[in-house]
Amino acid sequence: MKFLPTSFRLSRKLLIILAGVTVLTGASGAAAIFVGRDALLGPPAEEVSGVACTIVSTVRVDRDGQQWLRRYVRSDAKDGDVRIKTALRVAGAVSNSEEADLYQVVLLDAAGPTYRADMRGRAIGAEVLFSRDPSAIPGMTAPFVARYTDGTPAANGEFYGERKELSLDEIKTIVTAMKEREDCVDPNAVAEAGEGGGHGEAKKEAGGHEAPAEGEHASAEAAEGSHEVAASEH
Repeated sequence: MKFLPTSFRLSRKLLIILAGVTVLTGASGAAAIFVGRDALLGPPAEEVSGVACTIVSTVRVDRDGQQWLRRYVRSDAKDGDVRIKTALRVAGAVSNSEEADLYQVVLLDAAGPTYRADMRGRAIGAEVLFSRDPSAIPGMTAPFVARYTDGTPAANGEFYGERKELSLDEIKTIVTAMKEREDCVDPNAVAEAGEGGGHGEAKKEAGGHEAPAEGEHASAEAAEGSHEVAASEH
């Protein structure tokens, strides 16, 4: 059996072919190492549009001839930035599918309260208010109000971190970058679809006199029987 001599050299043509194969198969990996994944493929979806969520309830309230729509949702998002992006995404989805003068999205942790009366204060991980005509809403001075509690939730789903409110420029940057604007999953609608039923409609709150829920720094009143929005409270 003969071995190749130590002076054996690949032909120029074969070297060019091998180099081409190396570029095609390994360039993306090498580029990802030197340039970074985000630069090539963009940031992960959750960093742009938030995460998946589930609808807890949707409430319509008649207020002085106006329609206020409040949606409570849950998510497993542990990061405050992701929670507020999720809430902004949902607010956009709801405003595109439902008619209302004021939209409110209240995001809770997956381990948060079950009863709506408890879905306020520290139970709120993120909150978004949106109105196409904010001048018609008492206390609102801008189309959007978006705030969240920084930090991870406690075991009982409550949030004890710093409360942060986004500027309009920050909100615009987030919303503009979103490629997906999907609403949360509605478990009731899924169940009805499985039984051959249609999509459930938003239900109006009995009595129709409860204002949007609020955290300690929220702009919408949370208490039962409240009759005004205080968007500029803090």
